[in-house]
Amino acid sequence: MQKTIFTLFSLLLWVSFYAQETYTLSGTISDQNGTPVIAGDVILKDNTTQEIITFTFVDNGMFIFNPIVEGRYLLSISCLGYDTKTIEILLNEDKKIFLQLSKALVDLDEVTVNSTKNTFSFKEGNLSVNVENSILESLPSTTALFSKLPGIQISTNQESLSIIGRGTPLLYMDNQRIDFDQLKSIVVGDIKSVEIIDNPPVKYEAEGRTVILITRKRNKKEGYKIDLSETASFKRRFSNYLELRSSFKQKKLELQANINYNQIGFWENSGSRLEVPEQNIISDYNAKAIGPRPQFIFGGGFFYELNKSDYFSGRINYRTQRDRFPILTNTFLQIDQTEDFIISESLNNAPRSFLTSNINYNKKLDAKRNLFFGVQYSDYSRDLESSIFNNVNQNGFELSQNRNQTYDIAVLASRIDFENEINKQIKVEVGGSVSLSKAKAFSDFEFVDTDQRLVTVYDYNEDTYASYAQLSGKVNKIGYNAGLRVETNVVKGGFRNEEDLLVDRTQTQLFPKARVNIPIDSTKSLNFAYNKTINRPGYLNASSISTFINPLVEFTRNVNLRPTITQELSTNFITKKSNLSFRYFHTEYPIFFSSVYNEEEGSIVSSPQNFEQETGYSIQFQNTQRYKMITSTNIISLNYSKIKDPLAVEQQTSPYLYYYSNTEFKIKPKTTLGVNFWGLSKRYQGIFERNALIVVGASFATTIYQKLQLSINANDIFRNMNFEDRYTANQIQAKDTFFVNAQELSFSLQYSFGKTKKSSFKNKDVDDNLNRIR
Repeated sequence: MQKTIFTLFSLLLWVSFYAQETYTLSGTISDQNGTPVIAGDVILKDNTTQEIITFTFVDNGMFIFNPIVEGRYLLSISCLGYDTKTIEILLNEDKKIFLQLSKALVDLDEVTVNSTKNTFSFKEGNLSVNVENSILESLPSTTALFSKLPGIQISTNQESLSIIGRGTPLLYMDNQRIDFDQLKSIVVGDIKSVEIIDNPPVKYEAEGRTVILITRKRNKKEGYKIDLSETASFKRRFSNYLELRSSFKQKKLELQANINYNQIGFWENSGSRLEVPEQNIISDYNAKAIGPRPQFIFGGGFFYELNKSDYFSGRINYRTQRDRFPILTNTFLQIDQTEDFIISESLNNAPRSFLTSNINYNKKLDAKRNLFFGVQYSDYSRDLESSIFNNVNQNGFELSQNRNQTYDIAVLASRIDFENEINKQIKVEVGGSVSLSKAKAFSDFEFVDTDQRLVTVYDYNEDTYASYAQLSGKVNKIGYNAGLRVETNVVKGGFRNEEDLLVDRTQTQLFPKARVNIPIDSTKSLNFAYNKTINRPGYLNASSISTFINPLVEFTRNVNLRPTITQELSTNFITKKSNLSFRYFHTEYPIFFSSVYNEEEGSIVSSPQNFEQETGYSIQFQNTQRYKMITSTNIISLNYSKIKDPLAVEQQTSPYLYYYSNTEFKIKPKTTLGVNFWGLSKRYQGIFERNALIVVGASFATTIYQKLQLSINANDIFRNMNFEDRYTANQIQAKDTFFVNAQELSFSLQYSFGKTKKSSFKNKDVDDNLNRIR
């Protein structure tokens, strides 16, 4: 298939030269000792205009071009560590040349490395994504970037991400914890690489079966650098993203800052058919929310280098937005023999703000020992003011309810990490952390129809104390990593007008992890891993905030959610360009959305709920290939997942397929065309039946005048990203549909200027639960 695509592409590229004489140009590249140069770039330019005609790569000292039209050209050879060599070529016959390159003698700090890498690669069973100098670098936001990575799904409201079959991952930047809000404030152009780590060691906390590790680029020249970018995004509504980022370095002090103004036109649409046979109730509704979302993001940080290994740093991030939107719901409601057609309109004003700040200190005790200490404070507040109107059977809109809801949570966290490299074969790491959180949810409901008012205040406190120990090293080339994490979680929550607490829980749990890597030869290895993880509910579930859907259905949070515990066994067979893996997992109390009928109030409440268990396995094959100007990464996995609960009807369970493909065409050194697609077959997961889907995207990026980058991105071209769930639970038959606003055409311009020297910026989020604050 790849050869066919390449052939068609070459025919289109050279169609204007078909009637002209063509010749073959090839060559051998060696150093001054006659040793072949392993890799490099070979560029062919027009002798008069110096316009790039085509290019190829040095592979073990050899290069060859496809047939080229007769004429005079400039041939430029650039290989890392050698002086660039340019010669004039008169091509009037098939020609093979022999060239020797001289080693470059320059100060290493002044070297700019421009090399061509595969966008995707595999190491010890983990997927590494090279963002720098790839087509992915042109995407307008980190949300768009991560939506194109294998196995990652962005939630329908663009507020979280998950990995298919593995849940919510931990997010780290340069080995330092961040949350999704901070991830969205990062410029894609600042990201060097992304690594998706399965079965992470115990150092990466107990929460999460996967770690996404983001490595940022490092500037190397003293002074300043400013990046200005503008993105116009066309979805169902127009959005505009404006961003200004800057950095400044002088001697041992480095400062960083960013300002973002986003004018987002959001669009959300969902529908549900709910049947309660025992009550003779049918509710079939479609709800749509459309409105503006002006958003500001501010960030700043400092790094002060005490010496070559010790530093003091801090960072603050603030994000604020205000949503003003109506939720319009069309409902068919049947109770016994009575049928009603109801149009509900909820007018909402919903400001939100998120603040996080931290201060870190790192001390290198000696050549083998290192100590880190950090403190972090975070605050999240969310208000929701709503006026609800109902129009029953075309009798006109009438005010039904007024609601005023507020929620605020503050978290103070600290952590300490100590590393001791006993020798070259053994390393010991120990550490601990403390997280103290306090939340309050206020609700004021005015029911106009009955002239009643309900006011509640819910208080919630959660403290987590954790410590870990980890041992890693090698024995006869066999690598190992083993550790144990101990966490004590204390939760208390209740309404102020009630004497008894609604939640009063203290738990101490152990989380062991182990991994063994057995090398077979220089390109093949086999590893085995075991881990136990926990996924605690987001703090927002500790609130009583609810959303009106129609007179029968309400969406709310669930203060009674329990943490999810997962145990997993896995093995990987790894080669240079491929990876074959098998995983088995068992999860207790997994969380899914479900509905419950409240007989006393005569209403249906939809909320996240704990199910009894989920078990399953996956067999996955990953491969990356490169053929001349084409690179392609393909992933396919066979997955099996069975969800069980005594209050749900168990249906059939069968395996399903997930597939992903990303192909890039390097048209010129700084011009790339990319095509990607991913999909899921129909899923039968015990309780849930879910639809199949396939999503196709494309992108084009080019750099003009060295510093101006233009990119065009198309996502979900055929508008297929809609999710359907069918299930029967709590004596309710449900069919839910979520329409995702993913089809997009965006145009982006980015301009960079200024220089910095040896950027040493390091900063570490110390709150292990930061991703739960949303």
